[in-house]
Amino acid sequence: MYALHGWLLAKGQVSHINATYENKDFVAIYPEVYRGNMTKAKNIVRYIMAKPGYVRLYGIPGPKTFDKTDKIFVFSELYNEFGVDQDHVMFLPMLNLHIFKDQGKQRNKTCYFVGKGVDLEKHPKDAIKINKAVVNDQDGLANLLNECKVMYGYDPVSAMYEIARLCGCRVILIPEGHYTKEQWQKYEPGMNGISWGLEENVALDVPKFRQHYIEMRDIFSHKLDRFIELTQND
Repeated sequence: MYALHGWLLAKGQVSHINATYENKDFVAIYPEVYRGNMTKAKNIVRYIMAKPGYVRLYGIPGPKTFDKTDKIFVFSELYNEFGVDQDHVMFLPMLNLHIFKDQGKQRNKTCYFVGKGVDLEKHPKDAIKINKAVVNDQDGLANLLNECKVMYGYDPVSAMYEIARLCGCRVILIPEGHYTKEQWQKYEPGMNGISWGLEENVALDVPKFRQHYIEMRDIFSHKLDRFIELTQND
């Protein structure tokens, strides 16, 4: 949501985080985990950034349905359980390409990331865990991933998989039953360098993936223009 806020500002829009106005004729954008309309806004947008009902807020699963008057936009086709058209699918590439890049280092380590998933212990015993402390240090994270050949991933979907691949580290995604491989292929970053389970050994084409990521950013910029047009009109 902070990244979307930044993009809206860059487009010349008036945008605030966690704000309310006396004049109710404004657009409120809520992530899928929030219920209701706490700002009492006239125009409501739901930006679906995860599988509806999967993420919890204060221990309570988010809603799976919304009012018919709400305007639904989905972060990825993977979350499109509402049948919206492509104008309403907005994958937002938010990673810093100056930090997350292939540094050409020697790779002799392995790491793993759990995130919102469950650690099924399929990774080697000497693999390095990417925890919150590592994630919060972006330069350190980039340096670590540039020393890793592969990252094992237990989160069904995570930006960490894009970060790893931008840094030249391929990913072994351990399926947990949330999505099939066919469903996951709808995820906009694609499967370049993603192995679906332990049996695959998919190569990573780093320049191709980086170019794809840049192109996704251009696509988002155009889609955001359409988003502004659609949400400003009743």
